[in-house]
Amino acid sequence: MNGHKCEATGLWIIDGFRTGCRIATTHRGPLDPPERLAGDDPAGWSRYDTPGSTVYISDDQQIAFAEVLSGYALTLGAVHPLQKDADFMGMDLEAYLRSVGTEWGNQLGLGALPKHWRDRRSIYELTLHSGGRWVDVEHPDSIAAIRAGIGAQLHQECGLTQLTLGVLHGEDRAATTLVASWIRKQVLDDGSLPLGIRFRSKHGGGDCWAYWLRRRDDGLEGEEMASNDGAPIHLHNPALKTVSRRFGIKVW
Repeated sequence: MNGHKCEATGLWIIDGFRTGCRIATTHRGPLDPPERLAGDDPAGWSRYDTPGSTVYISDDQQIAFAEVLSGYALTLGAVHPLQKDADFMGMDLEAYLRSVGTEWGNQLGLGALPKHWRDRRSIYELTLHSGGRWVDVEHPDSIAAIRAGIGAQLHQECGLTQLTLGVLHGEDRAATTLVASWIRKQVLDDGSLPLGIRFRSKHGGGDCWAYWLRRRDDGLEGEEMASNDGAPIHLHNPALKTVSRRFGIKVW
C-alpha cells in the first residue's frame, strides 16, 4: 500500500484501501453508527470517534471479531461469574450457559456469547466508491506531526507528557478522540480531506480503519462507501471460533 509524508501537514498518508468488513447489528446496518456530539464526554466513545459519525472497518473477519468480542472476554485470572451456579447444578459451564441462554437472552455478561447475539448481527463488506487518502496515525511521521500540532493541548487537557503508541493503543478516549478530531480537520497536500485513520488492532492480526461519514455529517445525500446485504454469523464461522477461543468466550 503506497504511502508518503504529506508536505502540508507532516502526516503519513496512505491510499489503496477500498474494501473491508464490519460486524454490526442488522437493525442499524453497517453505515449507521451512533452520532457523537461536540461537548459530550468522550469516555464512552470508540477510539477515533469525532463529533459526527465514524464507521470502523477491519481488514478481515478475524480482526473484526476481535474488535467486537474483546468486551466479552473475562479479565485475566477471572473465573466465570456463573461457574458456581453450574457447579451447584452439577453441569458443565458451557452446558449451563446454553440452558439459560434462551431465558436470559443477551444478558449473560462476560465470558459468554449466546445465539441471540449472533442472530442480531451480520457480517458486512464495505467498499469505497473511489479511492482516497487515509492517515496512518501510528507512523512516526504522523506521531511527530500530531505532537507539533496539538502537543500542548494533549498535555493541558489529558495530562500527557509524551505521545507514544502506548497512548494511541490505550483507553484514554479524551486523548485518542482529540487526536482524531485534529486529524479530521487537516487539509492534505493535494487539497483533499482525509477519509479517516488507519490503525493496528490492539489485539493483533492486522489493520482497522476509522472512516468519517462526512457527507452525512454535512447533511448531504448519499455516501462515498457502499455495503452489501450482510451475511449471517454462523456458529461454526472459522474466524468466530478462532477469536472466541483466544478470548476464552463460550459461544453457542
